[in-house]
Amino acid sequence: MPAELLGGVDVFKSPSADMIEGGIGGSVNLRTRLPFDSTGLVLGGTLENNYGDFVKKSAPTVSVLGSNRWETGIGDFGILASFVRSQVRSRADSVQISNWGERVIGADGSLLQPVDATTGVVNTGRTVYVPRGAAIRSQEFNRTRYGYSAAGQWRSPDKSMTATAQFLRTDSREAWTENSIEVATDNVLAAGDTQPFPGTSFAYDDDNVFTSGIITGPNGYRADQDPANGGDQRTPSNGLQSNNISRGNQSRFRTNDASFNLKWQATNRLGINLDYQHVWSQVKVTDLTVWGTTFQNADIRLDGTNPAYVNFIPVTNTPNNYQNAAHPSYLDAYNNFYRSAMDHIEDSEGNEDAARIDLDYSFPEDSWLTSVRVGYRFADRQNEARSTGYNWGVLSEIWGGGNNQDNAAAPTGPGGPVWFDRPIDGNPVTRNTGNLGPQQAFLYDNFFRGKANDSSNGGRVFVPGSFLQDYGAATQAISQIAQEWRNFTSNLSGANGWVPLASRAGVVAGTPFLPGEINPVSERNNAVYAMARFGNDLSNGWNLSGNIGVRYTKTDRVSSGFFAFPQQSFSCVAPTDGQPVSRFCALPQAVRDAAAAFQNGSTTPNDAKLSYDYFLPSFNVKLAMGGGLQFRAAFTKSVAPPDFGLTRSYYNINLNTSDQTILFNGAPVATFQVGNPFLKPVRADNYDVTAEWYFSNVGQLTLSLFKKDLYGVQTNSLQRQSFTNNGATFDGIITTPLNSTETGRVKGFEVGYQQTYDFLPGFLSGFGLAANFTYVKSSGVSQQNLDSDDPNVTAGIISNVDTSGLPLQGLSKYQFNFAPFYQRNGLEVRAAYNWRSKNLLTIRDVIVPNSPVYAEKYGQLDASIFYAVTPAIKMGFQGVNLTNSITRTSYVINDDLLTRPRNWFIADRRFTFSIRASFR
Repeated sequence: MPAELLGGVDVFKSPSADMIEGGIGGSVNLRTRLPFDSTGLVLGGTLENNYGDFVKKSAPTVSVLGSNRWETGIGDFGILASFVRSQVRSRADSVQISNWGERVIGADGSLLQPVDATTGVVNTGRTVYVPRGAAIRSQEFNRTRYGYSAAGQWRSPDKSMTATAQFLRTDSREAWTENSIEVATDNVLAAGDTQPFPGTSFAYDDDNVFTSGIITGPNGYRADQDPANGGDQRTPSNGLQSNNISRGNQSRFRTNDASFNLKWQATNRLGINLDYQHVWSQVKVTDLTVWGTTFQNADIRLDGTNPAYVNFIPVTNTPNNYQNAAHPSYLDAYNNFYRSAMDHIEDSEGNEDAARIDLDYSFPEDSWLTSVRVGYRFADRQNEARSTGYNWGVLSEIWGGGNNQDNAAAPTGPGGPVWFDRPIDGNPVTRNTGNLGPQQAFLYDNFFRGKANDSSNGGRVFVPGSFLQDYGAATQAISQIAQEWRNFTSNLSGANGWVPLASRAGVVAGTPFLPGEINPVSERNNAVYAMARFGNDLSNGWNLSGNIGVRYTKTDRVSSGFFAFPQQSFSCVAPTDGQPVSRFCALPQAVRDAAAAFQNGSTTPNDAKLSYDYFLPSFNVKLAMGGGLQFRAAFTKSVAPPDFGLTRSYYNINLNTSDQTILFNGAPVATFQVGNPFLKPVRADNYDVTAEWYFSNVGQLTLSLFKKDLYGVQTNSLQRQSFTNNGATFDGIITTPLNSTETGRVKGFEVGYQQTYDFLPGFLSGFGLAANFTYVKSSGVSQQNLDSDDPNVTAGIISNVDTSGLPLQGLSKYQFNFAPFYQRNGLEVRAAYNWRSKNLLTIRDVIVPNSPVYAEKYGQLDASIFYAVTPAIKMGFQGVNLTNSITRTSYVINDDLLTRPRNWFIADRRFTFSIRASFR
């Protein structure tokens, strides 16, 4: 769309169904057909039961289709209706190596930053690459989808006109939870960065990259270590501060599609085709995450491509009360505290009206010019994205906040974080746990199906993901925890901490959205085309045919939004009891006053208009030489518009004042992502040559050569910009999509083969094979990076890897599919093994240090077996991911494009028992 609209269903053809779910501004495409050569009622349906052997739960799927047709004096009529309900439950586990960074081995054997972020001194010594931590996670998914369709069709008595009307609806409801243990590399970096555990050392390979070792690190200032604060000195002075992250997500996607199609063969030579379609969609998402914290060291051992051995080791070398004899377990609430929370809400909607008309005029058969087709396309898309940022805020921390004594008579001084075992004073939080807050053990049962070490050593305590899915109740409970820490906050910048989205200053009344989080985008496209088809037999018996044409397309886009400066509080109180001043509060009063003026809740309109148009010629030719041998050649120009979400005019500018961020020129910096309302399509010049040999009715061999030159490839830009508001100016580091000025290039070939061996004797005649192999060579485009001397780069927070040598995203160099099958006497057996070599997932990861990420080579085996019990009833089994395959990703860690592990994922194997029936 809008180049090709639904042509409408055809209820006079063979039965089939194909449902595709669309998102905001998209369309649902359900093509269902009835047999014209039959009369009476046709009913069909499928009953399936899906079982995931990882999540060990089953889920049903049922679909029903009914149709009928009548022959009358005013034409033939047909109707069709269908319904499908499907449910899929699944689970995925992951092991992660976090935040690879460049380090220098100092003279005393310690690990140093290449450039000291405080003094600017360049450290010299052996350069090595070391991770700052590791993570494990387990996700459970539950998706239920409903689909509805209805269609009516009329064909005139002389069969010259066919009119089709249809309505389609999909309603997908997804719920998922996640439990992760992840080293808090931001705090680890801010406190002094990782080091080998005392008495041990790291091992490195020939590329000076870490291969094994026990990682630890200091924890910086700990408020509860000061006896003057009345604390119990619980926080350890060393060990990796690690997040125990629980997340609950609820999403709903609804799309409705109404369309009408009219085909009219006006004369023997003139055909007319008219289409109109209206689509409207809605997306609703609530997403809530809570970070708890424990302390541990990490034993990491890398073993080639196998999942890394990661073991989180209890802190044992610190003289304090953490994990003492009375509380030795991580499952004890005593050893866990609430660190932070984050919520996100989306309530977006969009619609599209599209229409087309095509006129096709054919010429006599003896003419080289066989037909001429002209047409017009129109599409009008309206989208309103109402999507909050990810609203992260502190609940409590080790450097100050609520008193951690286990009694209600709390003193007024700060004493550390809010531990899980602390009663929430004055306003109890309850969820079957007294007044100690919502907590539940998660044990990582059968983690990674036993193919990786259970790093948790018995699990951790989390706020349950199922509780977080109840957004209203969960945010109320978490707000009480945040208030507990606020009650005893003294000199902490930004100490108001987390509040739910709807409680933020400046939100639009009755909504959780700030004005800058509501972004309408409208786009109108007009296109016309003309195409001439030609073809005829040559004197030697060969046949030459093809077409030549051109399309003109013009698009107008309006993207509305704001430069928004959400209101923030910057309170600083004189320190007491020896507590150090935060980095923000240590800044001059004039800088702090400027920050308050900058974040005053104001908005400035930022509406953007863009128009672009293209002429897109195309040429295709086919030479049929007889004996099933033919050759094709083609040249086309094409465009691929950007995703609507990338074109939002979205600037929400928040200064980050936490101790973990890097100040620039003695001032805080805003770090955020923005849209690009001036983003244009990716343009391509496409060249294709194909040789095809159809050596039997069901046998073919093909060889295709292709080449593409890509212009305006979408890439990431990482920029430092200055923003001024209310008389104050601060820097921001923004990530935004843009069209590269470099040319991307793709070339390669594909070989395909398909045959049924019906010439073999007896039962062997049921065998067949389909296979293909593809080779692709691509050259990518570089992203715009920060300067190598930028403080965020020298501190290891942001990567500046030279990406110009990387391939284009999503393209594997090698890929093959191998699909043998057997079909005879009602028995159908099929298997499919699909494999691809590594491919570039993204030029800039969203996880620090924002390096490029590869997906490593991957293969998967699926299979099915069905048997027709009767001509109308078929039953069988299907299996997905029978090889229990593991997905791997890796980071690019330097300009030599050296890669090292990032993630290993293992997903569910899914088994389906299915019964299919059709009746007439």
